[in-house]
Amino acid sequence: MLLKALAAATLVAAGWTGGLCAAEMEICWRGKDGKTLTESRPLVEKDGVAVFTLDRDEIVAKKASSVELTPDFARAKNGDRGFWAVSSGETGTFRCDDGKLECKRWQLMSFYGMQTPERTFVAIVRKLKYYFMTRIVAEKGVYRMSCVLDKELASQPYEDLEIEFRRLEGSEASLGGMARAYRRYQLDRGAVKPLTERVKDNPVLKYAIEAPEVRIRQAWKPVPSPVPDQTPENEPPVKAVVPFERVVDIAREFKRQGVDKAEFCLVGWQIGGHDGRWPQVFPVEPSLGGEGRLRACIQAVKELGYLIVPHGNYLDAYRIAESWDEEWLLKDLDGETTMDAGCWGGGAGFRICPQRAYERFMSREMPRMKALGFMGLGYFDVVSVVPARYCGDPRHPLNGAEAARWWGKGAELSKKCFGGFASEGAFDHFAGSLDYGLYVSFNDPQKYPSGLVDRMAPLTSLVYNGIFASNPFTRTVNFTAQDRYCQLKLIEFGGRPAFYFYSKFVSNGKDWMGDNDLHSGTDEELTKSVACVKAGWDVYRQLNHLQFVYMDDHAEVAPGVWRTSYANGERVFVNYNKTAVSINGVEIPAEDWKLVK
Repeated sequence: MLLKALAAATLVAAGWTGGLCAAEMEICWRGKDGKTLTESRPLVEKDGVAVFTLDRDEIVAKKASSVELTPDFARAKNGDRGFWAVSSGETGTFRCDDGKLECKRWQLMSFYGMQTPERTFVAIVRKLKYYFMTRIVAEKGVYRMSCVLDKELASQPYEDLEIEFRRLEGSEASLGGMARAYRRYQLDRGAVKPLTERVKDNPVLKYAIEAPEVRIRQAWKPVPSPVPDQTPENEPPVKAVVPFERVVDIAREFKRQGVDKAEFCLVGWQIGGHDGRWPQVFPVEPSLGGEGRLRACIQAVKELGYLIVPHGNYLDAYRIAESWDEEWLLKDLDGETTMDAGCWGGGAGFRICPQRAYERFMSREMPRMKALGFMGLGYFDVVSVVPARYCGDPRHPLNGAEAARWWGKGAELSKKCFGGFASEGAFDHFAGSLDYGLYVSFNDPQKYPSGLVDRMAPLTSLVYNGIFASNPFTRTVNFTAQDRYCQLKLIEFGGRPAFYFYSKFVSNGKDWMGDNDLHSGTDEELTKSVACVKAGWDVYRQLNHLQFVYMDDHAEVAPGVWRTSYANGERVFVNYNKTAVSINGVEIPAEDWKLVK
């Protein structure tokens, strides 16, 4: 208490005279021997804002394996009114006696929040924000919510830790209020710009956002590969499924069925097919028709009025690539250990250092792709669905912030070459560059409640709708071919639809993009698949103007009925019930949706 009083007195003496409120930050240092040291420090709030800083040198000197920081107002009891939310979109109420959730791998944004009977707050991690963890623990009916540094952030932090806690009151004391506070923070510091500004001089971007994404997996090798260490001599054969001429047939069927806008993305067009020889791209896969027919395909699709872009990958690498060199691989903190990227079409995969990816590959090959005629949101896989990771190689060392900057350079080059940038996910170290994320979450929204989590909320959309577009879940790919729940979930979460021909390609059946697929092997399959896209286009054309508007709120207004509210005053109601529901005079049919302007 004396420390809090002294801190408040110091601020008053410095001229901070209004709205002071003192709290405490509990800091729990865990040593490498498992022993813990817990201390409390003052956390002084002025006019609803408190900033806590932990010095980098102190973190290093402690030699801890982890440090957990918990303000005294981030606590609640089972049965209390309120909720917690983490940036993965997982959120829950205080209904459990025991349990734990850690958000690190899917820490999509640098904030978290909590509402308790005492207050509602949002915590924005302003420094040391790459790869921190948010932890929610319920123990004997008592909840606490903490920011945690572990591994490299506890042993080798690249800067001070700085967290800003903002008290939210009135109408801002909600999940939407937390998202709006973080959005304002991003806008005010110039980290992002709204789509309405960015499309003014970029008609390609405007068209792409208004159109569905249509991905066509053209060719691939067996996945997971039966040959982990591939060479040109033992490389498994490429399975060519959609040659370039068939891509043109698909686009013509789109035109015939009345799909007015679409952005096609060719997946597996490069040597070795999808994930076949990264980072090697050229020559164009010969079994699909080679470069001449690719150029003709691109021209024909554009003449039909559609965009067409390449799928590339500069994070993953395979030994079979002509340019293979372990020098440019991402290394662990020891400077030697390479990072595994699973086993895909090209065999055992490795990660590429972001700096080397830009210097050696992106800067050289994106202009070559541009010369083929591609135009739209150039798609570069994986990078936005993983955290910004350090590289420990002494020849090209990077911390998380530096890694994010190199990936950002690649994204900006994509915009220069093609008109925009898209990737697999929505990690917000790309927020200033990303135009579209293929899916925000791998979670199945129907599996909740589970553990401490009540539901998945559209937190990314609440922050970034109107800044970049996204599809909410892997399960909502090909949404009109999936069950009604998935169809409605994409609408509720404000998604830009993603359709995928041959989304299922994994030999062991561990595919992840919905239960139903699109095919083009026969004319009958093609007609049926395009009809699914047309059904999705008929929905999206009614809603695509909302991609340029901030999403301001999301709430359950009756059992099984959700309302998504936008900054222009429009609202989308989604009714998951098997009977019609009326909300304040708005009739929403059973298992259906309604836009109210």
